[in-house]
Amino acid sequence: MKILLTTLLCLCLSLPVLADQQTTVLTEQTSVGKATATLPYIDGSNSAELEKQANAMVRDAAAKLVKEVGGQGSVTYKVMLNRPSLVSLLLEADNGGRKAYAGLNLDLTTGKEFEVTDFFVDNDNVKAALGNYDNVLFGEEGLFVRSKKNAVYSSFVPYRDVVTSLRIGEAGRLLQLAKITDKAAGKTLRLPASGLMALKLDSNPSTGYGWQFSCSSPAVSKVGSSFTIPRGDEERMGAPGVEILVLAVTKPGTYNIRMDYKRSWEKMSLQSFNFTVIAEYARGCVYGKSISFCKNI
Repeated sequence: MKILLTTLLCLCLSLPVLADQQTTVLTEQTSVGKATATLPYIDGSNSAELEKQANAMVRDAAAKLVKEVGGQGSVTYKVMLNRPSLVSLLLEADNGGRKAYAGLNLDLTTGKEFEVTDFFVDNDNVKAALGNYDNVLFGEEGLFVRSKKNAVYSSFVPYRDVVTSLRIGEAGRLLQLAKITDKAAGKTLRLPASGLMALKLDSNPSTGYGWQFSCSSPAVSKVGSSFTIPRGDEERMGAPGVEILVLAVTKPGTYNIRMDYKRSWEKMSLQSFNFTVIAEYARGCVYGKSISFCKNI
């Protein structure tokens, strides 16, 4: 019995850790028709059925590419984005210099491909950044874009160019999200120049007070907010809770951010604190003729 309890305890302690890990992508040496293939194989996800669907989509995409290049040659891949439930893959088929490419953005919670509109609002900002495109491939630091089917992804859009158009409910699945509280006062946070901050602060809107942020640079902006009441207090009138403000940084630099807990019509703050954010350039890859030409963006 003691051994059994110890085993169960270890499993319970390990599950939350496993849930936050990247998706496991194995490499499989196989064949697709008459072509040799080095393909990705997703393993260890939470749903065997959805995992099976994702791997079938990879195989199907590889078969279509081989057909595009004449039915022979080879297929290889690169992992472009890896998150706990999101994986983006680039497949390349090559038959004596005749090449074709396919990008797959796989959501392991649905077993389907995810698209730009799943994470970004389809507004003028996003449309201007992406232009007219046939397909978009998600990467670690931005979006790879192409205008023609099977062609190379020839354009790159850093996430910082479209971060203000994020669907906040999905943001944490895609981008680095720093969760901070008022204990950040006087301290410094480093994050990518497409990073997000979720400030979790005690608040009680029923009193007229709320948290407001200020920064001298337009590179830091508020992209969303919410208010939650502790479980059990939902029906209690005027119950205090937690206000969450999501801020985005769109350019590299050092920024001082001030948070004030105040009424909008009053000058005095009931509480305030400052912290510093250092946003840094990330390294990304821009796809051109060589398919893996990387430079600082």
